[in-house]
Amino acid sequence: MKKNKISIYTAILMIIVSVSCKKEGTYPLTETPPLDFRSYYNGLTVTFANHAKSATGITWDFGDKSSKVTGDSVQHNYSATGNYLITMTGNVGGAAWTMHTVLRVDKPSVVKLDDNSFADWAGVTYPDFQIQGTDHMIRGKVDYDANFVYIFIEWDTVGTKGLASLDGAIMDLYMDNDNSLSTGFSTSLGADLLYEGNIPTDWFDFFTFLGTDQSQWSWTGPTSINNAIVKGYTEEVTDTVRMEFALSRDALKINKDVLGFQLVLNYSDWSGEAGSLSKDHDTRIVMHMDKQGK
Repeated sequence: MKKNKISIYTAILMIIVSVSCKKEGTYPLTETPPLDFRSYYNGLTVTFANHAKSATGITWDFGDKSSKVTGDSVQHNYSATGNYLITMTGNVGGAAWTMHTVLRVDKPSVVKLDDNSFADWAGVTYPDFQIQGTDHMIRGKVDYDANFVYIFIEWDTVGTKGLASLDGAIMDLYMDNDNSLSTGFSTSLGADLLYEGNIPTDWFDFFTFLGTDQSQWSWTGPTSINNAIVKGYTEEVTDTVRMEFALSRDALKINKDVLGFQLVLNYSDWSGEAGSLSKDHDTRIVMHMDKQGK
């Protein structure tokens, strides 16, 4: 009887092994498809460009029940924002390959960081994207598209003895990237990531919260995150400072429909806070990224 049991178990094991090694599509599950692409956004219009060397016969399924399209670089217009499963197929080295990835399509933004102006921010009109400031921080605005979260801030330097200048003030930007107050620093912030530095002088330091006690200052870092921040236009006129910049959603893993954050401006000698952004004078700004238009 013992021998029969071993034979039965052996047979079952062989079945399990044969199932686990089964090929899915045109390649084994253990292999990574040698396909890659880049996506470029203009609102709901997305350009897909093949980025795999020696790949031919590229076909795209855009995940919205539209017809498949063949081409090395193609453009597709989506009818609504959302997450779409993109399927890219192609031939590499005489073999057919398939790659799947989820793509986030969002509304366009009127904000341009390379126009040497803040005039475009007048087109950001959503009421919940208008943010009040405290102390020396006058006001702020936010916007987003599929690539970036855009932030505009304005503050005054009256009475700060030069310690809140454009090139001197130190910014702390706390970000709740997973939209959960139960993780990260502070039960009122849920901050998973902290940026600290001065954007105009290219000082970007990032810290990640690794503790389990949200009341403790348990950060690891500093470290750098490539291409995390894109600088825009800045100016300091008499006693007023204005600045715009963008946070890369890809680099900082901002892939939820909600981003919670707090922005605090500190004096350059760390003697105190110059002010902060606050929605209705709260400690946390909740940015809902679910808009359908500009």
